[in-house]
Amino acid sequence: MLSGDLTRACLIAAAALAIFDAGRADAAPAARARVKVVSMDGKPAQIDEAFLFGSKDGTHPVRFKGSDWSEWLPLPFAVGGAPVTVCSIRSQRLPAKVFPSMKLKVECAIEGSRETSKSEAELYGPQLGFILWKDSPATGGGIAHVDTFAGHDRRVYGPAMKEARIPAEQRPKKIVVGERFIGGDQDLVGWREGIGRLAGMGFNAIHNVPPPLAGAAQRLGFTRVWGAVYNPPGYAFNFASDRHEQFVKFVEEQIAPTLAAGWTKEQIAFWFTSDEPGWYYPATYRQFNNDTAALAAFHAYLRDRGLTPPDLGNASWDEIKLIGRKQYTGLPSRRLFYWSNRFVPWASSRFFAEVAEAYEQAIRPGVPVIVNFNNFFGAFYQPGPVGNNRDKNDPNAAMGQHDWLEFGRERGTTCIATEDWFGDADAGHWSFYAARLRSAAELGGVGFGALVIPRVSGQTPMGMPQKVLSLVGNGAKTIKFFTFGPEYNFPGNCYSENPAVFKPLSTAMRMVARAEDLLYPGKPRRPQVAILTPQSAQLWDLEDQQIAQGLPDATNSRVFFGRMHYLSEVFTLHVALLHSGVPVRFVDEEALSSPDSLKDCRVLYISAPDLPAECVEGVLRWVSDGGTLVTVAGTGLFDRYHQPAQMLAQASGIAVKAPLRPLVDEDHAGAVAAITDAGDLTAMGPLEELTLADARPVAHFSHGAAAVTEKALGQGRIIHFAIFPGFSYVKNGNDAWRQMIVRPVHDAAVALPATVNVTKVEAPVLYSETGAVATLLNWSGKEQEVELSVAVDKPVRQVESVLRGRLKFRADAGRVKLRVHLAEVDVILLRY
Repeated sequence: MLSGDLTRACLIAAAALAIFDAGRADAAPAARARVKVVSMDGKPAQIDEAFLFGSKDGTHPVRFKGSDWSEWLPLPFAVGGAPVTVCSIRSQRLPAKVFPSMKLKVECAIEGSRETSKSEAELYGPQLGFILWKDSPATGGGIAHVDTFAGHDRRVYGPAMKEARIPAEQRPKKIVVGERFIGGDQDLVGWREGIGRLAGMGFNAIHNVPPPLAGAAQRLGFTRVWGAVYNPPGYAFNFASDRHEQFVKFVEEQIAPTLAAGWTKEQIAFWFTSDEPGWYYPATYRQFNNDTAALAAFHAYLRDRGLTPPDLGNASWDEIKLIGRKQYTGLPSRRLFYWSNRFVPWASSRFFAEVAEAYEQAIRPGVPVIVNFNNFFGAFYQPGPVGNNRDKNDPNAAMGQHDWLEFGRERGTTCIATEDWFGDADAGHWSFYAARLRSAAELGGVGFGALVIPRVSGQTPMGMPQKVLSLVGNGAKTIKFFTFGPEYNFPGNCYSENPAVFKPLSTAMRMVARAEDLLYPGKPRRPQVAILTPQSAQLWDLEDQQIAQGLPDATNSRVFFGRMHYLSEVFTLHVALLHSGVPVRFVDEEALSSPDSLKDCRVLYISAPDLPAECVEGVLRWVSDGGTLVTVAGTGLFDRYHQPAQMLAQASGIAVKAPLRPLVDEDHAGAVAAITDAGDLTAMGPLEELTLADARPVAHFSHGAAAVTEKALGQGRIIHFAIFPGFSYVKNGNDAWRQMIVRPVHDAAVALPATVNVTKVEAPVLYSETGAVATLLNWSGKEQEVELSVAVDKPVRQVESVLRGRLKFRADAGRVKLRVHLAEVDVILLRY
């Protein structure tokens, strides 16, 4: 997990633990420890057996015999480092590679303090950790302590985690919730107690633990295990002819220690094969252009798309290499630039697909193999020297990552995931991420999951339940929480010092457990409303800048900062539909040109300024057959190579004076009055100037120009906003904007799995053979009495709220109707 600047920006709840200032040489007081050997391999230590107790590197040990206490050892806390240290205890006669089970008594103290910490340890290796800490002024007046890792964790984390403990029968059993305990030493006591506390909070899959603990982990409640690697052989690309053999060998080596520790393949819950993959240009161009196998794959990719060397400005394939954003001139080289930068993420998607196949071959078909994305809007091309690009002064500098939908279409893995680096106030972002992850996963027939970051949560008691149920309620079956820690063993990444999140976590676990008999097998119905994910447009953003100033998507969880308006509009349109209770699927450009991809779609929203001609043709055929197309300012005025295109505007009955393609500017967003049948509104952001051909104006700006138009086409219609309506809704909060955005859905008689009588309540529904389950997510910030209507496949015998018990209901024409009081989140079980 590479949290970058976002980690430092997180607001963390106050913790009970205050670590000493490691930057000051005089910050940590002098501390010491002594040990006594109780037994070795279950037998009392011999009186004349000699032991050594010293620093981890073995220097300056104290020597003691039998079962006597050792002398006091000054604990070597490093100046300028974390206030932790690991010491070594071993028999003087032991060979280097042999270590018995050694039970100890341990005492440690701070000079001048009257407190002596007493602990027991059980070593499977020579390392025993110690830590210095202070109580926070709120809990202990800043009193300093020293203890073993196990003793510290028991005293500092134990009380709050005990309050969050869940009885075993109330913990999730089917939906996978994974965690990791980072022990930091070889004391089985600390490891056992640490993983036991995590099991008590409801986690059911544990990262690999030391082999002596595998059995204990299972007895404590961890029925499954998970593993991880930062990247497979090749990182994100591998064109070697023997790559399949490389991958299989790699996977077998990865899982071998897990199997040797006593876990079975069926117990492997999931395996991370890549975390936050991405690459930089022009370095990747150089890499590919110097690799004959990569170039051969590139040429085959171009041929498969019907392109020839003359189409790309060259006489032969030998001349064709990948190029960057300032290496094209006319249309042929524009084509080469475009397909160069579509090939790279596609090639990486194929690479990960082959890696996933190797995991499935080695473990079992369908095992969740997780690739975790941190490009939260799914941008595959980010112009400019963003991130750690070394070529910061190169005009061709850019960052590449995976297009989520293309990755899913290529079955890049079996469990597509992303992560959250936002607090409870933005918990609803998970609904946006989940809809896109689910849409990508469906293209490949796979699942989706998530990395949830409790470190940035805990501001509200129900924030974590909202996050978790936004995922599970939308169909996620695998969630990894990143990561308990403890923090002192993995600084900057853990939530061990955020006890405010412990109870919200266990609340989420209880709710999932109570509903998982329907949540786990449940699947959503395919939404009849879709939003296009812009793809071709990304390659032409900031084209006028010699060195692009950057459009960072990696680690950028903000909606508007560093974003083009057309891309942020994807989010804000989704918000308006979500607040209207309308489930959405996301589609890519390939879907627009495929005859059957949109046949079950009734309403499609598009904000992309660049669209391939075949996509526009496909969409217009779909509209003529009865579909409703909704477009916004700047939509479809260019083709895939950023050449002017009029087909969509003409079909919409409008002409645009000047194309709009602005960056979002929150601080200087203009405001203009708009007059609509929903009332007088304020339009935020840039406006598009239209000339109407045969479109009908349905709303006007205060200066008289058309703000919204409509045009019939065959059996369908095209609605065009000369603004960014989602931006206006999110920025000024006027509900009339939401009504205008969602009106085409109501006019098209879209069948919704669930309806509610209030706004800002999301109600995703999952269906299975034994029932339906509706997750109610209240994004309004206030408690509400909700009237819920759910479409069902069979007669319902019982309705239950996981928080409020059984509910009264009535059945009516294939729907079940009920009332429930809703605070932040609830799950409604409808049993057949």
